[in-house]
Amino acid sequence: MSARRQEQPIPARIGKYTIINEVGRGSTGNVYLSHDPQYGRDVAIKVYNYQADDDDDKARVARKMFFNEAHMVGKLQHPNILPIYDAGEEDGRYYVVTEHIHGARTLAAYTKPDNLLRIDDVVEIIYKCAKSLAYAHGRGVIHRDIKPSNIMLTLDNDVRIIDFGIAIVRDSDVSRIDGIAGSPSYMSPEQVTSEELTSRSDLFSLGATMYELLTGFRPFRASNLSKLLHQIVYATPPPIHTLRADIPEQLEQTVAMCMQKEPEKRFKTGVDLAADLTRIFQGLKKQNDRVDKQQRYETLRRLRFFHEFSHAEIWELLRASDWHDYENGEEIVREGERDDRFYVIVRGGVHVEQQDRVVGKLGPGDCFGESSYVLGARRTATIRAADTVALICVSSSLLEQASSACQLRFNKVFLRTLIRRLQSAERLDFEVQ
Repeated sequence: MSARRQEQPIPARIGKYTIINEVGRGSTGNVYLSHDPQYGRDVAIKVYNYQADDDDDKARVARKMFFNEAHMVGKLQHPNILPIYDAGEEDGRYYVVTEHIHGARTLAAYTKPDNLLRIDDVVEIIYKCAKSLAYAHGRGVIHRDIKPSNIMLTLDNDVRIIDFGIAIVRDSDVSRIDGIAGSPSYMSPEQVTSEELTSRSDLFSLGATMYELLTGFRPFRASNLSKLLHQIVYATPPPIHTLRADIPEQLEQTVAMCMQKEPEKRFKTGVDLAADLTRIFQGLKKQNDRVDKQQRYETLRRLRFFHEFSHAEIWELLRASDWHDYENGEEIVREGERDDRFYVIVRGGVHVEQQDRVVGKLGPGDCFGESSYVLGARRTATIRAADTVALICVSSSLLEQASSACQLRFNKVFLRTLIRRLQSAERLDFEVQ
């Protein structure tokens, strides 16, 4: 029966909505990109695959899922929850209208060991999910089907939780789906054993999702459903560090706490989980900053301009300078400008231009801006990126913050460079400013 429905042509309209094209198919329905003429916006319409005379179990579940989602129209308004705008029935077709997000992908695309997101990106994504679930839980809604394919990642790395078809809504009996419902690999133990669910069940599922996004493996894996459900209730997943060695210990502990078998041992709320993830994210950021600074130190150490500098002096100069990146064609300094900045090329190359004519090219380890740095004179050349360029920029005011030893070392190398540049200018008849 479902095969027959999938072969049906795409409808031209559903209700007031103009159908543009089909964008997805699932076990319970098809999704169409559509246009809402009233608000002048594109929307997504999910049309459920069942007819009024269907009596099989799948049709009954689909029917209940439709009424469940229809009940959610306008109920949850959070930036990280996909809003449901409308729901209706037309010619035996039941449909739900949601926001359409161009180019969004579900997190299922990032669950393979060879295509994982950065650790800090995963932490930020799960943080947003935890906050949005806390919002939903505060309004009496338990999602009951949190998994990577029900979390969308937009082109600008924002998050939307989708598909509240089997959600439990407090003080509501609207088409409630009883018994075991959800995706087995991400179910909490209490879902498996058909016990009463609380908001902490969603946090278990979010922990299982985080585990998979970090490692590329689901926490529970078995050859059949019976063994899988047994593992969820009784087994402990392999430690994350055995699957990915660079996971911080605190993050591994957070995932483990989400996935405690007993609900009362998990985080109490999504807000508590989000607070824990905030601390982890801040630690990762500091670690990344340290890595970036170490990489910059090692890069400078290899440049000829810094060969005479000691370890401590290079670190001082890094603290007293700015690091800038430019794209091909970008202007770095302009002929006729006046300032006290001096530049050393770290990566890439630049063109030297005078009166709109290229008169030279400089590469890694070369420097420019000597005359302006010493005299505060106007620049006599324009410097433009010849490709992707990284520069370290030193100004006299910033250098004054460094130690006397560092300043003396810098001035010695700087003056030697200036003399070499002036000699070269006499030979080649141009001066790099």
